[in-house]
Amino acid sequence: MNLRVVVDITLGLVFIYLILSLLASEIQELIATFLQWRAKHLKHSIELLLAGGSETEGADITKARNLVQKLYNDPLINTLNQQAKRKVEQLRKNVKEVDKKTKKELVEKQSGPSYLPSETFAITLLDTLRIPQLINHVKYPSEDSKIDLHIILESYKQLKEGINNENSPSHLTIKTIYRDIEDPEFRNIVNTLPDDVTDNLIKSLAVIAQRSRIKIGDLTEEMNQFKNEIETWFDRSMDRASGVYKRNAKGVAILIGISVAILTNTDTFHIVNRLSQDSAIRSTITQSASQRTDYINDPEARRKIDNLLANNSLPIGLQNINQQFELDTRGLNDGIILLIRIGQIFRLIGGWVMSGLAIAMGAPFWFDILNKVINVRNAGPKPTAYTKDQPSQK
Repeated sequence: MNLRVVVDITLGLVFIYLILSLLASEIQELIATFLQWRAKHLKHSIELLLAGGSETEGADITKARNLVQKLYNDPLINTLNQQAKRKVEQLRKNVKEVDKKTKKELVEKQSGPSYLPSETFAITLLDTLRIPQLINHVKYPSEDSKIDLHIILESYKQLKEGINNENSPSHLTIKTIYRDIEDPEFRNIVNTLPDDVTDNLIKSLAVIAQRSRIKIGDLTEEMNQFKNEIETWFDRSMDRASGVYKRNAKGVAILIGISVAILTNTDTFHIVNRLSQDSAIRSTITQSASQRTDYINDPEARRKIDNLLANNSLPIGLQNINQQFELDTRGLNDGIILLIRIGQIFRLIGGWVMSGLAIAMGAPFWFDILNKVINVRNAGPKPTAYTKDQPSQK
């Protein structure tokens, strides 16, 4: 077996992995869309962020869940939610097997958008907590004042008790911060503050305000700075949540990859064996792979995947079962034959698992490998360099 044959076998194997990886990716994307994994994971991550982490008590988790629902009802986020619903509904209309009742139930279960910009989150959170409205009623809104956002946030949980109970210690604290606590507008703001704000959230925001060193002076500039800090806080949390989602998605990809390998009878050992022995199949697959078709970014090329999978020249599919279990039993007793059959079964299962793990690597990975193998195959021998002092050899 010369080097070119080895390269062609590698090229054919990588090409088959690429095609099946695209199929697995489509399946995983459909499942993720129908079950709304991204939207649910995003919402759960925000709940943990506002609750103070995964080790928070159940009561705080419940409060955070209620607060997140209020955030999602805000017009800024609700608009993104409606866009996500339309996309999901449009996709489900293409599935003829799902009846109208099931479609309606699935759409109603839409938990929210799959992506939330940090700026939208910061604006919505501040508006829901009514921080900008409270700042407008600060007693001394000047740069020389010692009152800053850190103080306002620390007294946030005392506001309702402070304005409704003159004998409470909170009443004096509130009077030192705000101008006229008897102002009907201010009392209305305080009485409509959300009750589902956890202590951990207020502490986190207070720390952010302290680090920002924001003073109540130029309101627009100060609030923008504070908002930017909240955006950074949100982005860092979502980066960690994205890592968790990717790990979970990789586990699902492995399960889908192995399932695809089993259903399509993609046995890596059998593929290598067929490609090494059948030059016609090797040539056909190599020709298809060498076209450098962008199956990842070209929608028209992706539609050709079904034709490639239906191509009998590919050494996959149930039609290859007989070849996979082919055995010359002449001169063998029943015990030896049984052991060989058991070995063939284990080899088949191992080939499926190996193919499934390869498929789970993803189409971009195999597309990159495919291009590198094609470059090696087309490179050919390095030409001899000639100089004026060295005559060419004939």
